[in-house]
Amino acid sequence: MSARLFPGDRRVWLAGGGVAAAVLAVLLGFLIVPRPAYTGSNSVAARDAFVVVSAKQQFCMRRVRVPAGTGQVQFSFDTRTDPTPRIRLRIHTADGRTIRGVLPASATTGLRRADIPIATTPASPASVEATICISPQTATIFPWGRAQVPGNQLPPLLDGAPVNGRASIWFRPPAGHDRRSILSQVPQIFQRASLFRPGGIGAWTYWVLFLAVFPLLVYGALRLLANADLPRRRRVPLWAWVALITFVHAAGWSIVSPVFQTPDEPEHFAYAQYLAETGRAVDATPGPRAVYSSAETMGLEATRMQSVIERAQAKVPWLAAEEGTWRARHDATKPRAPQDNGGGSHPATSPHSPAYYALLAPAYGLTRHHNVFTQVTALRLTSAIMGALTALFGFLLVLELLPGRRGLAVAGGLFVGLEPMFGFISGAVNNDNGVNVGSALLILLVVRALRRGLSRGLAAGIGVTLAVTPLLKGTGYELYPPVVLALLAYLVQRHGRGDFARLGGAVAAFAVTYLTWDQVSTHFHRTTFTTPGGGTPGTSFGALHHLSGYLSWMWQVLVPVRLPFMTDFTIVHWPFFNIYVREGFGAFGWYAIYFHQWVYVVIAAVGVILIVLAAAFLWDRRGLLSRRWPEVMFLALVPVTVVFAVDAAYFTLAGLPLNGTAEQGRYGFPAITAVAVIAIAGCAGTGRRRALPVAAGLCAALLGLIAASWALTLSTFYA
Repeated sequence: MSARLFPGDRRVWLAGGGVAAAVLAVLLGFLIVPRPAYTGSNSVAARDAFVVVSAKQQFCMRRVRVPAGTGQVQFSFDTRTDPTPRIRLRIHTADGRTIRGVLPASATTGLRRADIPIATTPASPASVEATICISPQTATIFPWGRAQVPGNQLPPLLDGAPVNGRASIWFRPPAGHDRRSILSQVPQIFQRASLFRPGGIGAWTYWVLFLAVFPLLVYGALRLLANADLPRRRRVPLWAWVALITFVHAAGWSIVSPVFQTPDEPEHFAYAQYLAETGRAVDATPGPRAVYSSAETMGLEATRMQSVIERAQAKVPWLAAEEGTWRARHDATKPRAPQDNGGGSHPATSPHSPAYYALLAPAYGLTRHHNVFTQVTALRLTSAIMGALTALFGFLLVLELLPGRRGLAVAGGLFVGLEPMFGFISGAVNNDNGVNVGSALLILLVVRALRRGLSRGLAAGIGVTLAVTPLLKGTGYELYPPVVLALLAYLVQRHGRGDFARLGGAVAAFAVTYLTWDQVSTHFHRTTFTTPGGGTPGTSFGALHHLSGYLSWMWQVLVPVRLPFMTDFTIVHWPFFNIYVREGFGAFGWYAIYFHQWVYVVIAAVGVILIVLAAAFLWDRRGLLSRRWPEVMFLALVPVTVVFAVDAAYFTLAGLPLNGTAEQGRYGFPAITAVAVIAIAGCAGTGRRRALPVAAGLCAALLGLIAASWALTLSTFYA
């Protein structure tokens, strides 16, 4: 029985199972620790003070749904340097009741979140619509929220006068019952998460995801690793299993992440929708056209996207009545809300060609007559396919470098496919997925050419992929320097007449593809180069004009210790850690949801150890480097070039020192397959017998991190 359930290399099962059990034990600790509990909120993040409420004035929020079982109302407000005054609270419900509460005066000053106790609301109905009013008695307060009123909501009133903004409100159980574990709230979390989803998704979907799909994901990944090196005929090839596991991971994220709560997803969906509806790209420059269609706007307003993003303390709408309000509004629109009246310019999408968005068109066509939440999910699943292809190319890349080491090749593909942030982005509508798959294919083709020589097909593939990748997203240009250097190194090693001819074929394929795009681009009102502003890639970088400053900046990004003679560019300690470790492995939602810092420290430490082991692995085989130096040079240059290019794009001498950095961890994913190779080399550096069990342990750690990421995301949004 044991042999049938756990076939193959026992060391893989032991290493992977042990690590997975340890990580899941830590996750269980997170789930059982009591923490502040909420019965609901009005889904407004506390971003700034947008209104001044003086003593005796009354500030009222209208059409707020108060959940059943609420015993405390929590506000965020500022008193500056004054002590907190006595604050009266009145809740006027739609059924005619008035609920009162009082926050006693205190010596507390500044910004705070305060709970005002009230008589506990009945258990039925699930929520009641109400007007909530607060009135400070002796001093001025500054309620925090967001200075914006969505089209489906009413502005609040200050002594009867409308105010442009929404205050942040949270609802909590009565004192003494206001701390609960995440585990005890799982049924409610799953029910809340099923709102604003395609019709077939319900609370049952999340039970299946956690209790069936995820265990199968762990079992399937470890079984694949344990049996990859066994000589046997397979009905399903290894690369297909790697792609399938990656797709399942990304598809899981597509239903874990609330719709529109991933980076720039509303804008990317708007581009895909407008292209599919009209055949035209969105406006390249600002104009009168709206960014979002009427149908998408209704979805954005219903889910409170603008008032929730970028703040972990904000909760998305989780009451069934809120979905019902959107559905009634949607159904009342006759004919249905237009889907083709968006297309306006937005910085997140206007520079881009329609290439990535055209790949989403079939999924949009299949769901065109469904609601916006079904459409977004269908497009997310298409992006998940691109993520699966990226992992597949990672598998083939390691197999190309280590022929015969199929287990390590599987591990390389899984390092890509199971990376939590990669899966998160792959389960979102974002053109990063396009450039990631294009970059992974390009890296594979170049390495194959360096190892096997250029064939005509390989040369054509490199030329076309090199031209198409930046059309999927302009960041694809960052691979041009290492690719050019790799092809020059190819000529150093192979300089026969046929090699020059085939390299000329690659150049010709590149030129034909780019010239074709040059002709097509005018139809979409785009320039040949898909960079912001349409200029030659890299020429607008401030780094070119301030090289010494840029090098000082890069030192401070990469090294945690600033040298005494350097200008202080940033007050953020070690930006590389924040960008590529924290945001590269665990920053969910709209970069608002993070793990505890120790998790990232462990990840960084493991990364350093793998790099050291990879260097030792290469040193032990330094004789081989004399023949294989072009591949090693190319794969080492890819992540270095990506990091330097990303930081060059964001480098500035203005407003120093910078309080934060604009770079985001996902910008490093064009190099993820090359990074996976370095990680595999680190595993190989532990010795031939230990390499696969170590790799299995790392895969199991990633799987545990996936479970923790899903739990953290769902609990942040819905608990």
